[in-house]
Amino acid sequence: MAHPELQNLRRWSLVTRDAHALCRPHGFAALANPERHMEISDLGIYLRAEATAV
Repeated sequence: MAHPELQNLRRWSLVTRDAHALCRPHGFAALANPERHMEISDLGIYLRAEATAV
């Protein structure tokens, strides 16, 4: 986050299952408007990539 080319970013996103307490002291907080966020989750992408690499 300290890299000079990243200093003008407006928003940082972090996804974690269990490190919330570790990330809060670094400025991360729960989403202010979670109802605005959406995602596409492709749980099989790594398995497919592994299968085609062989």
